[in-house]
Amino acid sequence: MKALPKSQILRFTEKAIHLARRAVSRYSSKFSKHRYTLPQRVVLLCLKVRKNTTYRGLLDELTGIRR
Repeated sequence: MKALPKSQILRFTEKAIHLARRAVSRYSSKFSKHRYTLPQRVVLLCLKVRKNTTYRGLLDELTGIRR
């Protein structure tokens, strides 16, 4: 997996969250558990696609765990 410099990842994430907040509602339903907002989930999906990794690999990278 190709590592992006932190500044590129940060810029990408900031742009993605800005666009996601404009494009989707905060929660999918008034009955949702309100743990994570839809824009947060969209940003994780964008990062997953950008880094060409799995959710588990993305989580490991974001938390700093090396396998």
